[in-house]
Amino acid sequence: MLEHYDAVATLADIPGLHARATPEHTALIADGRHVSYAALEERSNRVANALIAEGLPRQSRVAMLGTDSESAYELLLGCAKAGMVMLSINWRLEEREIAYIVQDSEAELLFITPEVAPMVESFLPSCPRLKRIIVLDGSSERYPVYPAWRDAHSEQHVAGRVDKDQAVVQVYTSGTSGRPKGVVLSHGCFLDVIREVVRSGDELIHWRNGDITLLALPTFHVGGLWFGVHGLVNGATNVIMKAFTGAAALELIEKYTITKVAFVPAMIRFMLSEPGSRTANLSSVDQLVYGGSPMPRPLLERAQGLFKCRFTQNYGLSETTNMAVFLPSAEHLDPANPRLKSAGRPLRGVSVRILGPDGSSLPPGQVGEIAFKTAGHMLEYWKLPEETRKTLVDGWLHTGDAGYVDEDGFVYVTDRIKDLIISAGENIYPAELERILVQHEELADVAVIGIPDDRWGELPIAIVVRRPGSTVTKADVMAFARKHLASFKMLRTVEFVDVLPRNPSGKVLKRVLREPYWAGREKRVN
Repeated sequence: MLEHYDAVATLADIPGLHARATPEHTALIADGRHVSYAALEERSNRVANALIAEGLPRQSRVAMLGTDSESAYELLLGCAKAGMVMLSINWRLEEREIAYIVQDSEAELLFITPEVAPMVESFLPSCPRLKRIIVLDGSSERYPVYPAWRDAHSEQHVAGRVDKDQAVVQVYTSGTSGRPKGVVLSHGCFLDVIREVVRSGDELIHWRNGDITLLALPTFHVGGLWFGVHGLVNGATNVIMKAFTGAAALELIEKYTITKVAFVPAMIRFMLSEPGSRTANLSSVDQLVYGGSPMPRPLLERAQGLFKCRFTQNYGLSETTNMAVFLPSAEHLDPANPRLKSAGRPLRGVSVRILGPDGSSLPPGQVGEIAFKTAGHMLEYWKLPEETRKTLVDGWLHTGDAGYVDEDGFVYVTDRIKDLIISAGENIYPAELERILVQHEELADVAVIGIPDDRWGELPIAIVVRRPGSTVTKADVMAFARKHLASFKMLRTVEFVDVLPRNPSGKVLKRVLREPYWAGREKRVN
C-alpha cells in the first residue's frame, strides 16, 4: 500500500505508523501470544532505550541466537530505533560456525533461547567483546531474562536521528564454501526499491487490509526477514513459526486463515508429503511467493493443486536484500509456458547485465555472470574490503550466478559460476542437468558435480538419492538422462547415496561431494 511506504523512511518508523492508525490491531502472533501494533511500538521503544542504557555506541552489533518469536521483531525494531545493527544467527549451524560469527561480528550483546545456552557457554571465552548475554524465553539463574531487561526502561520514543543509509541488519551468508560473510544492509536496502515498485503499480505482493501472513522463513534468512518487514509495513498480522515443519505450517494456515505465504521449494515438498495436506483447508491463501532455488515443474504443478492461489517467484540474494527479479502470477497460469524456467524480470529500478569473462556485456541468449544495479544492494561485506570491491564494481553487484537474459528481458539463472563444468572446452551447468534429473519419478534428490578427467578436463556425474522403496538402477538413470541431454552434456556416471550433504539453509554442499574426486590435486579445476 503506497501510503504506508510513503510514511516510512526507515524500519524505525514502522510500528509507530500503525500504532497511531490502528493501535489494537494484532501485529504479531507467536505460540498463541498476540502483540498489537501499540504494544510493538511500546516494546521496541523499551528495547531501544535498554540498548542505549547498556552504553553501546551507535552501529554496535546486537546478535540473536535461537528460534524465532515476537522478541526477534522487537529486537529488530529496537535496534533500528537505537541506530544499532541486528544480526540473527542460524541456530542450526555447528558450534564452531556460530562462535566464528559471534567473534567476527564483534557483537556486544547476545540474546539467546535457553536450549542454546550450554553451547554458548563453551565458546564464551573466545568472544571478549561480548558484554552481556540475555535469555529471551523462560528463566535463567545465570543470565538476565529478556522481559525484565526490556521493561526496566522507558516506553517513550527514542530521541535521535535514524538515517536510511545507516546499517540496520547484518545477515551471514550460508557458507557453502569457505567462511560465512557478513552482508551489511541499510534501512534503505529494505524499503527504497519496493517503494518505487509499489508507486509504479507493478505487480509484487498484493497487500490488502486484513492480510495475515505466515512467517515460515526464519529471521536469519534474508527472505524471512524481508517478508516479515514488509508484512509489518503493510499493517498485516504476522504469524511467526518458531521452527518450520510441514505439518505445523498446514495447521497454522488453517487455524489463522493465512492469506500470504512465502516458501522455498523444499518447504513445499515437506508440506506435500504430509498426510494432512489432503484434508487441510488452505482456501484463505491468496498469494504464494517462492524463491531461494528453482521450482521443478512437477513440484510447481503439485503445489498449485494444493494452494489454489496466485503463485509468484522472486530471485535475489542476501547481497540484494532478497528481491531483484520477479515472475508475476500471470506467467504461472500455463504449465507449458517456457518462461516458467526463468526467474522473471528485474524489478522497476533494478538493472541487469550479463557479463563475459572480460567484464563486457553479453547479448541476449548468451550465458555469463549476472550483475545487478539496484538501490537494494548491500553496503559491504563486514570487515572484508577486498571481497566487497570484487562484488561491488562501479555500482554493479556481481552475483556469482551464471545465467542469461532473453529478448524480452526475462532472466534465466543457470548455475553458480563456481559450479561451472568445462568439458572439452564446452560449458556445462550442473543446475540444467539437475532440473532434468529431478523429474525422474524415482529420484528423491539430485546433485551434479564435475570430476577430473585426463582426456576431457572434467566430466559431469550425478549423485542421487532414491525415493523410498525404489529399485531404480544406474542404467535407468543414464537412459533417462540420455533422452534429454545433448551428447556433450551427458553424464559420465551415476552414484547413489542415502542423503546429500546440506548446510543448515538447505543448500547442497558440493565441495563435500567433490572432495573425494579432487583430493590431492593442487587446483579444483582441470
